[in-house]
Amino acid sequence: MRLTALCGWVGLVWGLGACGAPQRDNPLDPRVDPEGAGVELVARFPGTQPPAELIAYLRYQVSAPDLGSPVRGEMNLVGGEARAEVRGVPTGSGRIFRVEAFDANLIRTFAGADTVLVADPPAPVHVRLERLQGSLELSAQLPPEIAKLEVRVIAGGDTLSKIYEVEGLHEGRINGIPTGTGVQVELSGRDNQEQVLLERRLAADVRDDLVAHLSLSAQSGALQITAHFPPYVARVAIDRFSDEAAVIYRRSNRPQLPGPGAAINFDGPLFLHRGYGPNGEVAWFYNLDVRTTQPAPVYVLVDRIGQPLAGQLPIFDLLPGQAGYSDLWQIHQVRILDRDYPLNSLSSLEALSAAGYEITPGEEIMHCALVPPGSTASLRFDPATPAAAQQGWYRDQIVDYLLFEHPNSVAQVDFGAGRINAPEMFAFFENDVDISDGFALDPLGAGTHNVATRLPGQEGYAPLWVLTVFRVAVFDQVQSVASALDQSRNDASLIELPELIHVDAPIVKVE
Repeated sequence: MRLTALCGWVGLVWGLGACGAPQRDNPLDPRVDPEGAGVELVARFPGTQPPAELIAYLRYQVSAPDLGSPVRGEMNLVGGEARAEVRGVPTGSGRIFRVEAFDANLIRTFAGADTVLVADPPAPVHVRLERLQGSLELSAQLPPEIAKLEVRVIAGGDTLSKIYEVEGLHEGRINGIPTGTGVQVELSGRDNQEQVLLERRLAADVRDDLVAHLSLSAQSGALQITAHFPPYVARVAIDRFSDEAAVIYRRSNRPQLPGPGAAINFDGPLFLHRGYGPNGEVAWFYNLDVRTTQPAPVYVLVDRIGQPLAGQLPIFDLLPGQAGYSDLWQIHQVRILDRDYPLNSLSSLEALSAAGYEITPGEEIMHCALVPPGSTASLRFDPATPAAAQQGWYRDQIVDYLLFEHPNSVAQVDFGAGRINAPEMFAFFENDVDISDGFALDPLGAGTHNVATRLPGQEGYAPLWVLTVFRVAVFDQVQSVASALDQSRNDASLIELPELIHVDAPIVKVE
């Protein structure tokens, strides 16, 4: 199964502050020690210097598991590079430098990130920026005289051209459009003799994190054209921290957690933990809370030969807090025999069922957490897996998700007989009683002494772990499978659980 058919790549999001011209002297840089050396941050744009209209504001953010609050600041544009002196970043590994560029209307146009070791003295950090892309949905109600519709999208010097055979109503999505304000869309309608009956130029704002929608209606005869720019497709409000959705991360117990619909930063020390691999390797994992071994269904549309329809978003029918929800999804293939199927015209399970399409459960798992818009988790074990939030459908609305493992990734999920085959993780509870307060951490606040018995890419790996729990009294004595087995021989070191506990904790980095 091709990964590109499962999702459309979108960019990272974080809150915006005030903006202005990019030519400045970093007034917002935090300065812990004015006499100390800062980190020289250089971000390079692809190709030659980008058009000036695409770069009105530049900013950076530095985060790390042991850094309480991200370090943020603005950058200067110098020729074809963005530069800043970053202060307030302590030495250490796992420092994530992110850079984003925005146009005058705060639409992101470029972004890039890198994870580095900050030494003393610090070496320059170089980040390569990529041009961001978005999607445009087009709906056109055309008179019967028009047989072909040509759509040309002009953005930042790039031109995309599509020709569609049409008959009345046409709906489709155009992907890979460079982001920016007022992207030009040229429409040309022709009859069967290739005579042009309709020509119009419209404009739309294209973003990497929202799907723009453009509708066009034409009256027969005079071909009066009216363009509408309705709001973006509705997006689902997600709450992962309600009492119904969570066990560890309940807002009722942890009022500091983000509110319903608010973006979640999974890179903070609350969610990103350090543990150990089988032989004492340092392994970083996200704690995504308790889940069951029963995956939820996700629906992927495929063609006659079973290949996913590129550009069609996957369809979900469960949200966090609803019975049966899981971050691990069993892929159900929906076979589409119509060669002229308009992409994303099916956007709910209800529509699939009503249309009577053949739906076949498969043996492949897609590991993705449904999250509020703007949520981030920057680490992946497989570098080919996108770190940016992806989009799918939930009951005719757009839903965001963070993808960790998928059928083409290095980190395959062990699955069989309708269940996730959960390997063992040796763990410690913070309260020495139950999982409600999370895993026990070392004094620095990020490191557990949890030991994973499998690493991504190894046979039997799955990001869902069944826990064997030790008392905190032996915390410092467990750093590998061998040391954990030694402790397991002592009944006084073990906590007897009333039932099995499975925690979704994908390993995203091994050192």
